[in-house]
Amino acid sequence: MKPKTMLILLIILGVLIGASLLIKTTQTPSVSKKSRLGGELLENLPVNDITSVTIQSEEDTVQLGKIDDKWVVKSRYNYPVDFKKLIDFVKKWKEAKIGRSFKASSESLARMQLLPPDETEAKEDQKGIRVTLKKEDESVIANIITGKVRENDQRASGGQYVRLDDSENVFLTDKNFKYMTKDSKGWLDKELLDIKDEDIQKVVFNSWDDKHIYTVQREKKGEDAKLINVPDGRKPKQSEVNSIMRALSSLRIEDVENPSETQTDKMKIDKMTFFLFNGKVYSLYPEKKFKDNNDIHCLRVEVTFQKPPEAETKEETPPETTSEVTPVPEETPDAEAEKAEDEEKKKEEKTPEELSYEAEMENKKISGWTYIVAKWKYENFITNIEELLEEGKKEETTVKEVTPEKEVMPVVTPEKGVTPDKE
Repeated sequence: MKPKTMLILLIILGVLIGASLLIKTTQTPSVSKKSRLGGELLENLPVNDITSVTIQSEEDTVQLGKIDDKWVVKSRYNYPVDFKKLIDFVKKWKEAKIGRSFKASSESLARMQLLPPDETEAKEDQKGIRVTLKKEDESVIANIITGKVRENDQRASGGQYVRLDDSENVFLTDKNFKYMTKDSKGWLDKELLDIKDEDIQKVVFNSWDDKHIYTVQREKKGEDAKLINVPDGRKPKQSEVNSIMRALSSLRIEDVENPSETQTDKMKIDKMTFFLFNGKVYSLYPEKKFKDNNDIHCLRVEVTFQKPPEAETKEETPPETTSEVTPVPEETPDAEAEKAEDEEKKKEEKTPEELSYEAEMENKKISGWTYIVAKWKYENFITNIEELLEEGKKEETTVKEVTPEKEVMPVVTPEKGVTPDKE
C-alpha cells in the first residue's frame, strides 16, 4: 500500500473515531478526568431529555415515566407523580459533586453496599439501590448504584458512595441519597383537595339508603356554620360542626386502590355533599373496608357545578328633584385605594363558565380513583348526627315534700249501716 493511501485511511479512521466519541459524550453523561475532584458527578446530564426514572431496591422497584406528556407512577397504576419531589430528585443528581474517587475490589464494594440490588448471592446489607435515567427511546442516560453513607467523627453525613455503569470506580459525592424514597406509593401526588372552610356554604349528609341525616350551613361568608334542625332539647357541638367544614382543607391521601378492582356501588355508600359559595359541588363517598387484616379508610370524589342564585337586585328609588345643589364629596386617597382594590377583585373573579369548565376538568382528574386516607382525616367526615350534639342532660327526679293545701271537707250524712272512715 502506498504511503499516501495509508495516510488518507488513517485520517479517515481518526475522523470516524472522533465522531463516535463526540456522539457518545453528547448522548450520555460522563465522569471526565477534569471533573473527578470537585466537579459534577454526571457531566452533561440532559435533564429535559429524561422521560423515565427507575429506582430498584431489594424491597421494591419504583417506575416513574411520562404518559401523554404527564409524569405518572407507572408502578402504582399510572397515578400522577409528585412532580416537585421528582424535580428535586433529578436536581440533586445534577448538582452532585465528587469528593474523591478510587477503584474498589468486590470485597470493598460489598462493604460499601455497592453491589447490584438484584445480585442473588449478595447479602442484604451489601446491596445498593440502582437509579436508572432513560430517554424516550429507552436509551440509558445514567446508570447509578448508591451505596453506604459516609459518616464523619460527629456521625453526620460526609457524603455517599456511588458507582456508575457497574464499573469498579467508586465516587464519594457531597450529596446524601440515604432517604431516597424506595416504595411506589411514596412518589404519589398526595395533595387531593385544599378548600378553605370559609368557602363552603353548606354540607348535606345522606345515608346510603338516601335518608337525610343532617345539614350544616352558613348563610353568609364569614359567619359560623350551624347545624340545621337541631333535635328538641339538644345542643350542637360547635367544635364538631367546624370539623366538618374543615374536612376538605389540606386533604391528603395515603395511597390509591387498584382501579381495575371491583368497587362498591356508590348507590350503596353514604354521601356527603359540600356546596361552595362559587357554585362548585364536591360529592364525597366515605367507606371503611377490611383488607389484608387491616381497616382501610377510603374516599371517592365527584366534582360538579351549580350556578349559584344571583343576588336579588333592589329597585333603585329615583332621587328627589330639588332646586338645592348637593355638593359631591371629594374622594380621599383611602377611598380611591379601596375602589381600586374592589375593581381588582372583580377582575379576579371567575365567570360561571370558567368555574364550570374547572369543575369538569377536576372531575376527570380525580373521580376515577378510590383514595386511601389516614384514619384521623377520615373521621372528619362525620356520619352519625349524635357526634354533632352535646350529650343530653338527664332530668333530675328528686322527690320534694309537698304540703297539702287545706281543703273544706263536705259534710256527709252517713247512710244506715255505714260507719264513716276516721281520718
